[in-house]
Amino acid sequence: MIRALLVDRSGNHNLPAWCEGGGDLAISLLPEQTGIAEALAQDEYDIILLHLDPGDAAGTEILQQIRIQKPRIPVIAFSDMLDGDTGFIALTAGADSYLWNITRETFQKILVPVIRNLVQHHMTEEQIVQDNLIMRAIHDASPVAACVIKDHQILWVNAIIPRKLGYTEEELIGSDPSGLFPNEAEHQRIDSGLYAYSNAEGWGIAEGLLKRKDGTLIHCHLLSRPIDPADPVRGQIIIGQDITDYVRIRDLLRKSEVRYQDLLDSANSIVLRVDPAGTIRFINTVGATFFGFTPEELIGKNLIGAIVPRRSHSGRDLEGMIRDVMKNPEEYEVNVNENMKRDGERVWIAWTNRAIRDETGKLTELVSIGHDITDRKINQEDSASGATPWIGTFLSGTDILEEVFEEVYTLSLELSREGREGKQIGTTFMIGSAPEVLARSTQLILNPFEGHHRSARNVTNTELRETVKELSQIDGAFVISGDGVIEAAGRYITIDTSQASIPKGLGTRHASVAGLTLETPAVGIVLSQSGGKVSLFKDGRIFRVIAVKD
Repeated sequence: MIRALLVDRSGNHNLPAWCEGGGDLAISLLPEQTGIAEALAQDEYDIILLHLDPGDAAGTEILQQIRIQKPRIPVIAFSDMLDGDTGFIALTAGADSYLWNITRETFQKILVPVIRNLVQHHMTEEQIVQDNLIMRAIHDASPVAACVIKDHQILWVNAIIPRKLGYTEEELIGSDPSGLFPNEAEHQRIDSGLYAYSNAEGWGIAEGLLKRKDGTLIHCHLLSRPIDPADPVRGQIIIGQDITDYVRIRDLLRKSEVRYQDLLDSANSIVLRVDPAGTIRFINTVGATFFGFTPEELIGKNLIGAIVPRRSHSGRDLEGMIRDVMKNPEEYEVNVNENMKRDGERVWIAWTNRAIRDETGKLTELVSIGHDITDRKINQEDSASGATPWIGTFLSGTDILEEVFEEVYTLSLELSREGREGKQIGTTFMIGSAPEVLARSTQLILNPFEGHHRSARNVTNTELRETVKELSQIDGAFVISGDGVIEAAGRYITIDTSQASIPKGLGTRHASVAGLTLETPAVGIVLSQSGGKVSLFKDGRIFRVIAVKD
């Protein structure tokens, strides 16, 4: 429905009746006692009809009031007969159209179609204005700069461009964009990227420098395409983004990566990153060289078969151990295990592991720092075997299984490196000849292992690792049989240590273990509470010392 307000200056009050049968047109007559300003304030109309008499000066004032209050509403001025002066004055004062010879007979044929066309035109125009306002608001709120360029002139810019470049919009509109480049070489380079080539979507792409009004430079990522690809002469749309901070951070990261790589390559440690499946993602040059490879030869390979054998030379399941590490990495923050070089040589590595998890807690990779703790002073004639010969020598003449010794040895090295609850600890493991060791020691506390099934207290049982580590904080020694059964913990060794041969400066723990290994076929492992050393005893003397925290 079109709502029209009729202002009749002719005194012809029959005008509203002329629109009867007009369908979607409803005309309301302005009451004599009501002013135009009041009527427009009280109600919403789609169009104003002003019926004038020749020479009516008041009609001009009414038009001026309408334009002040409703500057965009359509207004038709009309009269019964043609009067050029009246038409000129009406159009000059703001009427959209002037019609004459409007009578009952011509009202439906002439005035009504003009009313409909003007209202429709006005509605379309208002929709365009609103759409443009919305689009302008979107463009001005966008963090992406946008402009239109034609014939080396800037025709339009959104709000971010003046803010970023330090100009006013008026200074930019109509200017030559070449003035925004720091020099002609940069201008030509960016133009070549924007206009010489385009991607599949039709955009030219360039990254470069623009100059602000104060002379400072900003890094920008720019895209360009024709407004109308079928008619490129209509101009180009240029959009861009300030990437100054990104470029600065990117350059810093590049420098940091170089320094980081230099640090990794110069570090006297093995640095390793593996995914949850055990695939090597990264190894530093030092680490790769230690194992006899280049980094490129190891990246993408699985730990098992590359630098970790499936089983140790004594039969320990290292493949299962790696799976358990990936399943429960926090339980292996410090781990010592047998590794393998390219030529098959077996080595012992003490690993410090750190689990990397995503925001959901899922393991994404394991970062490991490794130190070689293999004693290099081995019998040369045994080196070709690819095993660790000193273990066989050390266990010769005992009832100790190699896999049992390996497990206790690994636990000892882990405890020496990680301590317990943030503190270094000292403890003792007596292995082999358990009845003889028990006969030469007494219980300091109630034996925590007494009464448990033998399989449940075997040191090779991975579920027992944390229990052993926790009990290592109490005074006294662990007594372990040659087949791995932990017979007791918290044992005090009661033996004459005068015949033991140990270096000066070592304490009673070392002396008592030396004395006990002199009288029995057992071997002993002693962790020093200070110094980070693990000492191996046999036959009343130190067989070797491993400096774990070198």
